[in-house]
Amino acid sequence: MENYRTTRNFIYDLAATVFFLSTYYILMPVLPIQMLAVGINNLVIGTIMGLFSVTSMVARPLGGIWVDTMGRRKLMFLSIILFFTTPFFLNLPAVTIGFSLAQLIYGFSIGAFTVATTTFAADISSSGNVAQFMGYHSIACIAAKGLAPAVGVRLMKTYGFSTTVSTTVILALLASIFVFLLRDFKTGVEKNQSHSFIEVLLKKDVYLPTLVLFSGLVTFGAISAMLPVFAEERGLAGIEYFFVINTASVIFTRAVLGSWSKNYLENLVCASLILLAISFIFMSFVVNFYQLIAVSVIYGLGYAMLFPVLSAILVLHISPEYKGMALGIFTAAFDLGVAAGTTMGGFSQYIDFKYLYLLLALLPAAGFFLFKYTYLPLIHRTEKYGESES
Repeated sequence: MENYRTTRNFIYDLAATVFFLSTYYILMPVLPIQMLAVGINNLVIGTIMGLFSVTSMVARPLGGIWVDTMGRRKLMFLSIILFFTTPFFLNLPAVTIGFSLAQLIYGFSIGAFTVATTTFAADISSSGNVAQFMGYHSIACIAAKGLAPAVGVRLMKTYGFSTTVSTTVILALLASIFVFLLRDFKTGVEKNQSHSFIEVLLKKDVYLPTLVLFSGLVTFGAISAMLPVFAEERGLAGIEYFFVINTASVIFTRAVLGSWSKNYLENLVCASLILLAISFIFMSFVVNFYQLIAVSVIYGLGYAMLFPVLSAILVLHISPEYKGMALGIFTAAFDLGVAAGTTMGGFSQYIDFKYLYLLLALLPAAGFFLFKYTYLPLIHRTEKYGESES
């Protein structure tokens, strides 16, 4: 019976994640189209669209604080309520201000909601299935981010902007239903000690895995944002297949990850960082389509393993008293890594991609050594002596 309740809770959590994340990602390709239609120029559009990442990155550590103080479900509900204000801002006469405010709210609500649902999934998992739960939760996020934009473009072309916005409101309502269906549970942890954000941030068992995740996800920004420029420089066609095959590789890897990963978490993180470094070394020498596709598979394998497996290790080795705050800090490394990778990719203006990608390969390699020789000894020492590292 307990397993049934856990499975039901997890399914509701996944459904809420898919529906609510889809609200923004349906609009992500649509908002620039609408802004062009009302006369906003490309530079301003780019700036406005970037506001989402800024507030999403801020919301993750803040969400981590709130999720420990107010609870998982309450933060989910508050994120959805905040989202319901966005149609008002999208209809403001001052369109630039309206779209900017909407983007800020989208980023904040999506960021906080993601921390709450991730923490909930971690809470209901056990030491034996935590990697599987985190893997499936990350698949739910990928599904929303990968499929919703195509739905949004189709809705915009067929029914227009207002109907597309109305669809996101319906999805948010569906997400709220699944959040309502979630059942609270006791974690067995007494909240007898409060922890400040800085205190948690400075704990070795929090900032070390966060730095490892950052070192790996810098590669995502450098590839995803700069691939069109890279392809033009190398004369490559069909780059859309890179993303399709890479996404398929990620989803397939994460789908099968949980069934065989629980005894190999540490080895899988090491393997993922090595694969990310290798993929960038290979990327620097890509000169044709088939080499590009081979890199997409290698990169997809490394990228797929890193986040859910490292998340599982984090969850297993931190105190439940500040789990939400720790996950908020940890997941902020995702946005920060992608943003940093995108910025570093811009140095291709001055450095040939061959040498730039070889240099960037050093980052996941550094993450490997940090994980292998600093973070792992820390958690092994904690397991052996029961120390509280800070």
